[in-house]
Amino acid sequence: MDILEFYGLKEDPFRLTPDPVYFFPSASHSEALLSLNYVVQQKEGFCLVTGEPGTGKTTVINVFKESWRDKAETALVLTPRLSPEEFLLSVLEDLNVKLTTTNKNDILKAFRDFLVEKSQIGKPVIIIVDEAQNLPDETLEELRLLSNLETYKDKLLQIILIAQPELEKRLNKDKLRQLSQRITVRARLTPLQSDETLEYINYRLIKAGKGFLRLDGGLSKPIYKFSAGIPRIINILASRAIMSAYLEGSNIVTKKHVRYAIRHLKGGVMGVEIKRRSKLVYALSVIILSIITGAAGYYYLVEQKGIPNLPKVESPVQVPHDTKDTTQAIKSATEGPSPAETEQKGTIEKQEQRKTATVISNSANLRSGPSLNSERVAWTQKGAILEIIDEFKEATGKRWYKVKVPDGREGWIADKVVSKD
Repeated sequence: MDILEFYGLKEDPFRLTPDPVYFFPSASHSEALLSLNYVVQQKEGFCLVTGEPGTGKTTVINVFKESWRDKAETALVLTPRLSPEEFLLSVLEDLNVKLTTTNKNDILKAFRDFLVEKSQIGKPVIIIVDEAQNLPDETLEELRLLSNLETYKDKLLQIILIAQPELEKRLNKDKLRQLSQRITVRARLTPLQSDETLEYINYRLIKAGKGFLRLDGGLSKPIYKFSAGIPRIINILASRAIMSAYLEGSNIVTKKHVRYAIRHLKGGVMGVEIKRRSKLVYALSVIILSIITGAAGYYYLVEQKGIPNLPKVESPVQVPHDTKDTTQAIKSATEGPSPAETEQKGTIEKQEQRKTATVISNSANLRSGPSLNSERVAWTQKGAILEIIDEFKEATGKRWYKVKVPDGREGWIADKVVSKD
């Protein structure tokens, strides 16, 4: 009997896919959804929704898209690392705008004709850009220019940017201030509150069929403390805790099961960043202590004892007692190592070098193969240093690295989320 059958669930309640069915209407998530609808209904032009990784941005967008599926024309851009020309063509392709030319002025004219046509029948046109913090400045400027497609009364195009908070910082720069001024509606997704944690878990269980699974009292505090209210981490933790209860044959999830899940996750990829920071703090403490000790010793020698006379060095070349080695010693000291010795040293240094990659995205998935369609086997956070053990290059030029995480697990990670050291 599998876990779903054991608990009487129709499906996994804590899978990480952004399913609109599992949208939990917390205060900030409901506000974000209302903001998106307001922008389209009032033809405001621009809307920005920000949130840390795992707070549910993509789920909000999927709920929004479902509500406008038959009432609007929507283009969704999921790969924002595009030049202005590539971005524009991607949008037009998604909107099924037929082009007969490669001239940009003619392309923009065709796009405007399309927008006017849809406006006349009361059908909004929406561009949604996910992970918009990855948009180059030139492409953000292109978006601002596209927003100029308007009539005397209305904006013909509604643009929604979904991004991590760093985009807000970029928008404060002088180069993008004109775009920032046009974003009239902004919403921020925040983590769940402590009292919403169990409510969120029960909500997802009900959506999955609830069944026979029960939650013991007092689980909210440890779950919230570990997850900081981030829905994605709550999902992972709840899934591990339920698995622990299943292995015991219990239909009640207790604190013991939650503690087991927390220990498991701290020992995996999610704990890498915590361990790395702890080691860094320890190393800095040792360095500072060494500096203080050395300074105190120097002060004692200079002020109290005085600096002792050092022995005079007569020659930089140390000649061995065995006279037959004298010539070789002098030659080594004056001419340096032989080519053979240099080659051997280079080989040793090369063997000691390991290829590593540092995660630059706030979070990143590790997959079973070099493809976005491969199963996700683990995830890691920004700053994690991963050992590269293999590489794969797609026909499109995109690279994948097979990496090993500190707990020994291996997986493939896309080049765009890491910086190769």
